[in-house]
Amino acid sequence: MRYGWAMRSFHMLVAFILTMFVVACGTPDPASGVDITPTLGTQLAGTLEAQPTRTSTPTATRSSILPPTIDSAAREAPPSPTPGRTPIAPSPTPKSNGQAIPGGGSQDTGFAGCTGTGSVEFAQSPMRMEDVAHLLPYGMLAGAHVTPIDHMYFSPADWTLGRDVYEVRAIQDGVIYRMQPRDINVDTGQTRAREWRLDIAHTCTFTSYFDLLTSVDPAIEAEWAKTEGGRTGRWNGIPLKAGQLVGHVGAQTLDFGVYDYTVTLDGLLVPEHYQREPWKVHTIDPFPYFPQDVRDQLLAKMLRQVEPRAGVIGHDIDGKLVGNWFEQGTNGYAGSDPQKYWDGHLAFARDTLDPTHWKFSIGDFDGPARQFGIKGNSPNPREVSPETGLVRYELVDTILYAINEPTRQNLGPGGLRPGDDIGTRDGDQIRGAVLVQMDGPRMLRLQVFPGQTADSVAGFTSAAKLYER
Repeated sequence: MRYGWAMRSFHMLVAFILTMFVVACGTPDPASGVDITPTLGTQLAGTLEAQPTRTSTPTATRSSILPPTIDSAAREAPPSPTPGRTPIAPSPTPKSNGQAIPGGGSQDTGFAGCTGTGSVEFAQSPMRMEDVAHLLPYGMLAGAHVTPIDHMYFSPADWTLGRDVYEVRAIQDGVIYRMQPRDINVDTGQTRAREWRLDIAHTCTFTSYFDLLTSVDPAIEAEWAKTEGGRTGRWNGIPLKAGQLVGHVGAQTLDFGVYDYTVTLDGLLVPEHYQREPWKVHTIDPFPYFPQDVRDQLLAKMLRQVEPRAGVIGHDIDGKLVGNWFEQGTNGYAGSDPQKYWDGHLAFARDTLDPTHWKFSIGDFDGPARQFGIKGNSPNPREVSPETGLVRYELVDTILYAINEPTRQNLGPGGLRPGDDIGTRDGDQIRGAVLVQMDGPRMLRLQVFPGQTADSVAGFTSAAKLYER
């Protein structure tokens, strides 16, 4: 199913720094959770096609993914999320009754211990409502999460109380088919206090996951320790009951995602590119699977006010600039360097909290991975095609703010709150320029010019890179 991979030293800064994303990376295997409770931005102004509908009304419609309500001519593709970090070898493809099941698992009979197929109704929220300040949706862009993230985040009510403060409980019966500790921050290579990722199969085709747990229940940890999750012996998974305590979280966000292996997103044009994180193309909106009262309470905590409330990760449109790209020759999402697999990633995507604004995200901006707003919000990446020719973008920092109370900005104390109508403003400083030209429907020539303006760039140089999808 999904291989667990994936910043904890920056987590406390999130509560005070309101101008940058903070990413807690954990990528067991290829990729895993990332704690972002970031301070976000995008820009306000500029030209856009029809503006997304802002609404806080929860939907009870059961669908694999709720379709966004943006253009009628060229709708955004449904969500298909992202990430994680701390290298561990991928598990073999599981099978059920002799048939291969897409994803990762540790037994040839399926995700270890799984039974049955199809979706399930969840029994409860992963965390108590009073313990949650807000939810962040699928589709965030943050640091090494260069492409839209395939899980959402539960932000604890009080980050100052330290680790292991808030309970995390099983949302339904299932089996922990994969369990991974993380002791190193992949972005920095520094040691960190241990965190845990749990992948839970509710059936052999329907799973959920938690990451960034600051501790797991001692009985669960003791069971895992018998074989270290299959490293030293046969791993049969660990059964769970709905409502069972699985662990605690504190001083950082909790990753949460749901994946249906009978569904494949069409907003990620080449599913084979994501074999490092195979669950990604099966990401679904979790809200329809919660009881109505729980769903309503969770949606009331969600910062995103635009449908689908869960967010969007799959933006690809064939023949258009919008969406995810991978540097040619770097093995798609997996990258050429497992320790920095995101280095060749690139994305043109809507900001997930304010989808009226565009973000540029790249794995190597003069070294580090970075995210910026597109100054003037134009040209629209959904309209750029091979026929458009050379396009120049200028990159700026952005500030998210509450339209209903503009002095409240970004995340953290005194920042954005559930129910806010969220807008964006451009920063004053241009951080760089980008030249883009589509050489074909799925081929892109791109060069970044850190610290320069569009007017100062004459054209491509030998440093230009080719990207594909």
